Amino acid sequence: MGNSRKGMMFVLISAVMWGSSGVCAQYIMEVSNISSASLTMLRLLFSGLILLTLSLTHGDKIFAVFRHRDSIISLLLFTLFGAMLVQLTFLFTIEKSNAATATVLQFLSPTIIVAWYALVKKKRTGKLIFAAIGISLVGTFLLVTHGNPFSLSISGGALFWGIVSAFSAAFYTTYPSGLIARFGTLPIVGWSMLLGGMMLTPFYASDVGSFTASGTALLAFFYLIVVGTAMTFSLYLTGAQLIGGQKASILSCAEPLSSAMLSVLLLGITFSLPDWLGSLCIIASVLLIALDSRGKLHSRHHHHHQKTS
Repeated sequence: MGNSRKGMMFVLISAVMWGSSGVCAQYIMEVSNISSASLTMLRLLFSGLILLTLSLTHGDKIFAVFRHRDSIISLLLFTLFGAMLVQLTFLFTIEKSNAATATVLQFLSPTIIVAWYALVKKKRTGKLIFAAIGISLVGTFLLVTHGNPFSLSISGGALFWGIVSAFSAAFYTTYPSGLIARFGTLPIVGWSMLLGGMMLTPFYASDVGSFTASGTALLAFFYLIVVGTAMTFSLYLTGAQLIGGQKASILSCAEPLSSAMLSVLLLGITFSLPDWLGSLCIIASVLLIALDSRGKLHSRHHHHHQKTS
């Protein structure tokens, strides 16, 4: 029992840390007037360096991926539309709404993945999956309109970036499985973060000067990088290996919940009833998808352990 309990604990802790890292990013943007883009740039650069360092001490051959043209192209695609886009659009959404809303919208990605397999790959879908897609749509509707189709309860910008971040997360989760099988998780994710940060540097390096550093902002920044990215990531991976991707994806539902709770407690954000109901619908859709795949154990479509944030 020890191992699976340990695995479950690791995944839960990492999910809560992920939830908290969004809240942390929101706090930094509020107190230090740094833009979401330069914060993403710094976060990617530092996290990438930390993960590559971990990867080296782990004994991985971190430069192997650069020996083949096809793997370089795959890595660049993964960096652009995965690592970089996921982080950037997530922080854009936070900037335009709040961490809780952004995290819940990003949680649409499992639904996008199963819908993609159903529509494009013509994979036969069970009742649970249809229910999941339906429930996640209802949840999004509630979250975004509070039940009134004629008015948005969040800004159009927040909705747009939130949806882009969900699509990007879906890409991030499914695309690099081949790369990861060949070169290992840490090198691929580490490089994609470092390169993503480097791609943003020419555009946003000058903004960093506007960072008004206070002790708490710096602490929060340290937390975002070290705890909210590197530690979370390692914990999630270890936990997912112990209990399997299925259970891990179910437990990672603690992420939007912790984000919502912490936003309410720490940032004084008010979540109304439709917000909670919408969030719970989206979380329920992830649970249904996980239950459905437990029946089928299509584990290769559930590379949930390359999660973002």
